[in-house]
Formats: sequence, structure tokens, C-alpha cells
Amino acid sequence: MGGVGFMVRTTVHLVRHELTQANIERRYIGWTDQPIIQRVKANISVTPAVVFGSDLLRCRQTASCYFPDVPFVADERLRELHFGDFEMKTYEDLQYLPDYRSWIDDPFQATPPRGESFAAFQHRVLTAFQEITAAYSDAVFIVHGGVIKLILASCFEKKFHEVHAAHRTMYTVSWEEGKTCMSLSEAPITVSETMF
Repeated sequence: MGGVGFMVRTTVHLVRHELTQANIERRYIGWTDQPIIQRVKANISVTPAVVFGSDLLRCRQTASCYFPDVPFVADERLRELHFGDFEMKTYEDLQYLPDYRSWIDDPFQATPPRGESFAAFQHRVLTAFQEITAAYSDAVFIVHGGVIKLILASCFEKKFHEVHAAHRTMYTVSWEEGKTCMSLSEAPITVSETMF
């Protein structure tokens, strides 16, 4: 008599860090270690045993605001794209530079000077994500906008630019073992602001 097989269901919650000054000013902020603007208290329905995320300050601070009593595991592989010479610059600063125009026209083939290629970014993020989700069937990630877009695009076979990753939104993705992602939901995160 054959045994009954149980499929392992994985559920992942993706959360973008709180706003930084560079986000407000619409600057390319990749590996610059800028803090969040405001400490907040969040009303979130999930209660993870552990939270994973980028090692950069803005993600660590957001994790301490959103999940103050939950251990945070920092992984530098979950950082945003390294923008190289474009780091902390705005579109207005860069718009007439040939290297920038090439990158804007084809960010998957062109690489910012002294920055990271999209292929390298994709490889490190998805490798880390796959390792973590193989070990944890229910995980929360506090990461960067580009990281969320990359994961969602990969899960649902969409193009990177077709996916959006807003602040104060939780993106929940589920799949069963051996299957592609089955569901995606978005839920707003309500917060109350507090003083640092």
C-alpha cells in the first residue's frame, strides 16, 4: 500500500524597507548605507519566527520597526543592485551621459560604470532566495525595491519592468513543492510614526 504524499507549501512575504532621504529625492540608492527617515510601528498580520533581509541599515531598521521581537538574519546577497557611478545621482544629474543613456535603453545588457551587471544582481539575489526558501517554508524578507521586483518577476515569469514594489506593502507569494508560484497577494501595511 502506498503512503499518502504531502506537498510542502511555501509562503513568502516580501516587504520593502521604509523610505530613506534618497528615496524621497528619487536618487539611485543601491549599496549606500542610508538610514530610514522615520521610525514607525507597523500593524502586520504575520508573525514570523525569523526575518531575512539585506544587511544594509535601511532594511535592518525597518525590520526592528516592523518585527521588533523577531530575530533578523542579514544577508548581503539580498542587497539592491550596485549602481556604480550612478549611485546617489538622479535622472536629472545623469540624463545627458552616454553611459547612462545606454543603461536606461537596455539595463539588462549595459552595466553602470564601476557598477553591477543585471545578470550578477539576478544571480546573487535568486541564489540567496532559493537557499532560504528551501530551508524555511514560511519566510518574511525585508529588502529593496529591485530585489522584490526581481523575485516577483522570476516567480511569475514577468519582465522586471512590468513589476512594481511599493513601500508599506506586503507581497505574499505561495507555491507548492516542484511547482511554479501559484498566488500573489498585496496588502497595505499601516504604520504609526514614532520618534527615533
